[in-house]
Amino acid sequence: MSLLELRDVTAGYGAKLVISDVSLTLAAGEIVALLGHNGAGKTTTLKTIMGLLPARSGAVSLMDQDVSSLATPGRIKLGLRLLPEGRGIFPDLSVADNIEAVAAQNCKGGDLFGPAEVYQLLPVLDERRTTIAGTMSGGQQQMLALSLALLGRPHCLMLDEPSIGLAPNLVERMFDQLRSLSRSHGLGTLLVEQNVAAAMRVADRVIIMNSGKIVFSGTPDGARAAGVWHYF
Repeated sequence: MSLLELRDVTAGYGAKLVISDVSLTLAAGEIVALLGHNGAGKTTTLKTIMGLLPARSGAVSLMDQDVSSLATPGRIKLGLRLLPEGRGIFPDLSVADNIEAVAAQNCKGGDLFGPAEVYQLLPVLDERRTTIAGTMSGGQQQMLALSLALLGRPHCLMLDEPSIGLAPNLVERMFDQLRSLSRSHGLGTLLVEQNVAAAMRVADRVIIMNSGKIVFSGTPDGARAAGVWHYF
């Protein structure tokens, strides 16, 4: 069973189509890197999956359930999460208050990731519970944003440019954490990323978009062999 499936999805803004006939799948425990140059349609694809932008045609399924007409809150309840570009934290609140505020909305008894679990998964946050989020380093803020996306019972996690502004060693550490989470908890991860080398290192599969269409889908080694670098 695919956690996520898009079938011939077309979407855009106003009269402008941005993505056309996009089809992809994401399985439990799998990391799929969605790559391409700026304007290729990657973020629009994530917004359409999340229900923030309606699909004009095609279908979006979560856990084998067609959610094409389901609003964003309903998709969140089914276990879909989006970590948007720009981190999406509450900068004036402490780390603990950020986590408690989101947990109060997303968590119920028996969920996979509550506050205690995210502190255990991301010890850097446990050490900074009382720190005001906006005063932390970029890497620490990104770890906090990741913890907020994990709260509750996510099945499918989407990340939009999570490495922006981070030092290479922090990017490597964050992606290693993502890979560990995916493997240990069966979390499907769809990763939009401009750092192609880092994304290819962590991904099980690579999907490349150009001008709103998928032009390659396969393994990282397959992408390297196919000589797809002109799409970046």
